[in-house]
Amino acid sequence: MNKTIKNVLAVTGALLMGAGAFVLVAVGIDACRKEEKDVINAYDIAVQAGFQGTEQEWLNSLKGSNGKDGADLDIEEVYEAAQKHGYTGTFLEFLKEYFSAEVQEDNDTTQISENMMSVVSIYCGFTKTTVTDSGWPLFTPKEETETYAAAGSGVIVDLNKEAGNAYIITNYHVIYDNDSDTKTGISDSIYLYTYGAYNAFSSHTGKDENGDGMKATYVGGAMDYDIAILKVEGSEQIKKGNFTEAKMGNSDLVEVGEKVFAIGNPDGAGISVTSGLISVDSEYITMSATDGSSRSVDYRVMRTDTAINSGNSGGGLFNTKGELIGITNAKSIESGVDNVAYALPITQVKYLYENILENGGVLKRAMLGVMVATTASESVYENGVLSKKETFQVYYDEDKPSTTVIQETAAAYNKLRYFDVFVSMTVNGKTTQLTRRFQLNDLLLTVRKGDVVTLRIIRDGTEMDVSINYDNDQYFVQYN
Repeated sequence: MNKTIKNVLAVTGALLMGAGAFVLVAVGIDACRKEEKDVINAYDIAVQAGFQGTEQEWLNSLKGSNGKDGADLDIEEVYEAAQKHGYTGTFLEFLKEYFSAEVQEDNDTTQISENMMSVVSIYCGFTKTTVTDSGWPLFTPKEETETYAAAGSGVIVDLNKEAGNAYIITNYHVIYDNDSDTKTGISDSIYLYTYGAYNAFSSHTGKDENGDGMKATYVGGAMDYDIAILKVEGSEQIKKGNFTEAKMGNSDLVEVGEKVFAIGNPDGAGISVTSGLISVDSEYITMSATDGSSRSVDYRVMRTDTAINSGNSGGGLFNTKGELIGITNAKSIESGVDNVAYALPITQVKYLYENILENGGVLKRAMLGVMVATTASESVYENGVLSKKETFQVYYDEDKPSTTVIQETAAAYNKLRYFDVFVSMTVNGKTTQLTRRFQLNDLLLTVRKGDVVTLRIIRDGTEMDVSINYDNDQYFVQYN
């Protein structure tokens, strides 16, 4: 690896944004008319809406009696009146066409700056020792140790500035290398840098050389979910620097087409920002396991066209409200494929984070012990939002009955039956309507030993509740 920064597959993701958001910077009302065209202008609209007086009187009325901009002017009402009289453009088009206004669409740099203060660059030092035959004397072993580094990103999700403490979420593959000398494959030399910090990390030593790097320790994670948690304690940089805690959003509410911002450390060059849209709100991708084995792992992700590159892995995907909606983790590198990147949905990530911390650094996932299959899917358009609704049930494979039998050791044994359709799930007093299959899998991450889960199902055309008591360790699978 020639002692250079080792490329890490960038993981990406996307976040939804509030459609039509804008900042109106300056307004100077202008009764502009287009030549030789029958066009309704702002004054005509005011007259049709009931104003009596000349155009100049109307302009004067907008300033109010004290000479300042009129407080009673409601631009949205003017826009609605324009629509009633034949105007067909959008609200932003109306502003641009009939008013002298500078409009900034979805470009809140103040919010982006705050989000940047919750993202850190991550640099990990690794060593790898190989044994070779020196050639003389005969069969004499020779050890050679190579030092190298990997770069990625992370997001601060829990911050105590007074104590200088922080918890950071990143991707497992950022801080792990199966070929390294550590027993676990996890780097024991992890340094974090905020935006603008002096980066003195050396790929030759795998350490920060008198720079602003904050030494972080590994708390826990789950390789098969590509999630790792880091911690910084007693940091003077955190006490005195510009750090914020990311505000977690709800990725279950992400809409296709929403604008998002990815903040991370592409190419190991420091914190930067890119923007794009959510292309797909939820899907599964299959990748090779991080440990280099021949097995494959399925990840649930959001797809985005935001520019993501090596080093963005573990960074944040934010919506226009400044909410963290995803952790970027991958991109397509196939020939001929452009602008296809992925992010782990933040709702699932939040469940993973809490589960890992509460279980001493490992993930313990509750299992039903049944196979679940989607049997129908449809689009739903309500209140201007297009979404997907799925119907899913306990699956039975007539061709392979032995693979779908509900074992006596399963949590759902004598509780669920084949062809039961899932309606809702209640955990710790909170009920969630199950409209997407992924919700069932995600919610099982919130179950702890001793919890009672209530599932509302449809069986033979009748709705009913079944309760499952997770009082046995065998109902959980542990991921390290």
